[in-house]
Amino acid sequence: MTATDQPGVDPTLERKKRVVRRRRDMDFTPVRNGMDFLLSAFDHLSQRNGEPGARDLKYAVLHLQAAVEVLLKARLIREHWSLVFSDPGKAKRGDYEKGSFNSCTVLGAVDRLNNIVALQITQEQRKAIGNLADTRNALTHLGHTGSVYAIEAQAATVLDFLLNFIHEELRPVLSSEGPYVEDTMGELRTRLGQAKALVSQRLNRLQGELQGAGDYTVQCPECQQWALVLGDEPSCRFCLHQLDTAHETASSYLDAGLASFDELLICPSCAEYLVVQGATVASKQSANVDICFVCATDYTAWRLCDFQCGGLVPPDREDGLCDGCWAGIADEKHS
Repeated sequence: MTATDQPGVDPTLERKKRVVRRRRDMDFTPVRNGMDFLLSAFDHLSQRNGEPGARDLKYAVLHLQAAVEVLLKARLIREHWSLVFSDPGKAKRGDYEKGSFNSCTVLGAVDRLNNIVALQITQEQRKAIGNLADTRNALTHLGHTGSVYAIEAQAATVLDFLLNFIHEELRPVLSSEGPYVEDTMGELRTRLGQAKALVSQRLNRLQGELQGAGDYTVQCPECQQWALVLGDEPSCRFCLHQLDTAHETASSYLDAGLASFDELLICPSCAEYLVVQGATVASKQSANVDICFVCATDYTAWRLCDFQCGGLVPPDREDGLCDGCWAGIADEKHS
């Protein structure tokens, strides 16, 4: 005889109890998985006294990215299960129960949390999550050479966000698993402090090297530190990230969303399309500057040519034509 066959037992009530218990388990599982991924990421980062090999670095990125995605989507599921579908309008409960569906991207999850759930994930946090996702995709699909310093910096920024996110958005609704979450968060806070300490120590060691270069030092698109020194061979002094050319560095800077505009202008000094509009330099982090990524000339006071050729006009010139357009007009007059 089953429980529902016993006299005095309401079969409908028993079914409801089973449904409620199943939904509670589903609500927590992503959180536990996400926190386990976080612990694993920092286990890999701490190998070899903080100098992990290529394999550990790879799994640190993969597991940290997995943690971010799982935890963000756990909050979406709490709002409504259909929000984790790539197209919520086509969501089916049966597909969700089986896990047979295409889910939204991690940045899509961020945007839905902001726009639908009305959270306040900042642009800086969104950018850090996106950068980590790009690193993960490169490692998974293309192969990737990365710096442990850059990964540590990414990990510190993302973990800082995640600990607050877990505390404010996920922990309050957990019940039986609450003690596990609290213990794990305590361990993660300790590891975050260690990661931040490593970042701070390295930045402090670089102060002498970066001193006097603040006017032509920008934020590195790889590690987000203010340590990318511009020049013929621009390189980040923090994570040692260096692309083959200044043009690749400028393009990477734009792709990371670090500038106010996404087009490069031609530099009057070096005649290359390497002037980034709306960049920020270490000495003026609250202001936008227009600066060439190879010769480091500041063109903030200059204006765009009236002919919309991508050239720049010096501030003391009364007309609105750049040198190239002036030369073209002069050639036409003499021809």
